[in-house]
Amino acid sequence: MLGRDPFGQKACEAEVKALGLKYSDIYFDESPFNQLAIDDDTYIIIGRRGAGKTALSQYFSFQTSKPNPIYIEVNQPDLYQEVLSDISRKTSESPPAAVAHLKRVWEYVIWSLIFAALRNDSPTISEACKVERRAGGLAHYVAAVIQHLMGFFGDQPDGRYIGPRLERLIDDENLGRAKQAALDIALKRPIIIALDTMEQYDIKNDALMNAIAALVEYAAAFNQDYAASHIHLKVFMAGEVFPYINESVLLNPSKAINHPIYLLWRPRDLLRLISWRFYRYLEASNRLPRQIAGRIKWESDDDVLEKVWVPHFGRSITNIRGHIEETWPYVLRHTQMRPRQLITMCNNIANRAIAESTFPHFTPLQITEGIREAELELSSEILNSYSSIYSRNVSQIVAAGLQKIPMFFDGSELDRRARLSAPEWDGNYSPSNFRQLVAELGIVGRVTRGDESTEFIDADFEYALPHRLNLTHLDKCVIHPMFYRKLSVVFTGGKRVMPFATRREER
Repeated sequence: MLGRDPFGQKACEAEVKALGLKYSDIYFDESPFNQLAIDDDTYIIIGRRGAGKTALSQYFSFQTSKPNPIYIEVNQPDLYQEVLSDISRKTSESPPAAVAHLKRVWEYVIWSLIFAALRNDSPTISEACKVERRAGGLAHYVAAVIQHLMGFFGDQPDGRYIGPRLERLIDDENLGRAKQAALDIALKRPIIIALDTMEQYDIKNDALMNAIAALVEYAAAFNQDYAASHIHLKVFMAGEVFPYINESVLLNPSKAINHPIYLLWRPRDLLRLISWRFYRYLEASNRLPRQIAGRIKWESDDDVLEKVWVPHFGRSITNIRGHIEETWPYVLRHTQMRPRQLITMCNNIANRAIAESTFPHFTPLQITEGIREAELELSSEILNSYSSIYSRNVSQIVAAGLQKIPMFFDGSELDRRARLSAPEWDGNYSPSNFRQLVAELGIVGRVTRGDESTEFIDADFEYALPHRLNLTHLDKCVIHPMFYRKLSVVFTGGKRVMPFATRREER
């Protein structure tokens, strides 16, 4: 069912393509975000790369809270980014005016998507469809709609205003009648529009950032106007970019951002998710032990740990530095608490077990080596996710500043290290930018419990917070375990960094 990888593919898009309608069979119904995301109040969902945005968008198509929905999913936003940038550059140079104009553009785009989905249900709606839907997905259609709108812009030399024809088009009476027809249909079948946005943006591209801010502001207004009428717009935002939108581009953040959902996973939820995927694989391949078949309390992380995780991964492990620890926290603390990362690590472990004929049981060496192999891939992916935000030299900046740093250090060390990275920046170097970079990447965290004399050090990392982690020279800091190998981190004693809150017994 899940293909060659026992824990499933790391890209949800590939799973959906392979499984089609059967994707719902492997989707974990106990996800903590399911009900929150489908609630009427929710219109913006924020998550970093690999946090499960695409999987959650698929859930809308088969969820049962709003039965038999008309589901409109727009993914592959890169296919319309260029025309979106073009139309954004034609708006006013004033950010408030630009965002106001672009909200009208999004209004036309969203309703065009709805009309295209319902055109066979109503002659009135069919008449309102001004752009023909051709081959390709809905992202291609969005690009065509935006291109159509470009024809209504004035042709003044500076090209910096939206002409009256565009306003008349969006406020046309025919569009108003088509909207009412769509509302009548939604009374019988709810309409859900899931709109994905890019995972990487150049935050210095003011036109594009204005367009994304306009989408957020329009989504807030749309939700207020139509959620009670059973038409729901769900916008998925990249967690890497959202802080910049919220802090620097949105005209009124407190008004535009209401009831946001942050895809911040807890250890217990990731345990249940990864065990569910493994359980489904064992079931499909006739390897599921009889004593656990149909007997798992999936709402209980303790039951899942004892019946699925421990029998296959073992209860404890000796790590590569010779210290004994429990296997679940050991695996999890090498991730940034995202499903894709956990799936990647567990598949690395499983594929080693398959090659060595121990599957579905995993030896300590398979676990430690599987994690070491995945660390380099995952840490490189994280660095790459910020290349458009800071610099294409992000990897070089981090390497220059943090190579061979101790795993535990005073925050003041970051300023000294920042100076080492200065030659790698593209002209925007500062110690504060360096601190912000390493915090955003989730490489450096702030100690919340423990010190040089304790076995465990608990720490907060920005990827697990709905706000920024502002590191200062007064903080005690640690390096995230995922980056130990990449940065050749210097270990001190037998301390273990725990980048999440977890239960553990004091020895």
